[in-house]
Amino acid sequence: MSKRIIGFVLAVALGFAPTAVDADTQLLCPQWQRLAQRVGFTQSQYRQLDYIIWRESRCAPKAVNTNFHHDGRVTKDWGLTQVNDFSWITFLRNRKIVTKSSELLSPVKNLKAAKALFDYSQDRHGDPWLQWRKK
Repeated sequence: MSKRIIGFVLAVALGFAPTAVDADTQLLCPQWQRLAQRVGFTQSQYRQLDYIIWRESRCAPKAVNTNFHHDGRVTKDWGLTQVNDFSWITFLRNRKIVTKSSELLSPVKNLKAAKALFDYSQDRHGDPWLQWRKK
């Protein structure tokens, strides 16, 4: 096993995974690349999206995570890219991507939603990956 792979495996095991994927690193979720490109992501954009899909859902399209907020709100993050329902459901409904949050468990709809968020964040904030930045 190469030193790079061993280093990556150790980093992940210890919780220190990189925030971006090097161009020469193998994909973590290659099964979603073709679909992501079909909904509008470029091959070069998929490198970062691949890492986000892995970090957020470990490549699992049916992943759902619950968030308990300090103000008592409970929200959920849905699907491959863990789109937050509270923050984005109205935006996604207005764009006719989904009508309800559970539709984000569809890989097609989730990646379409991610592309809409990507484009919105690029246009509005100059950072297409803003929605998936860690604090």
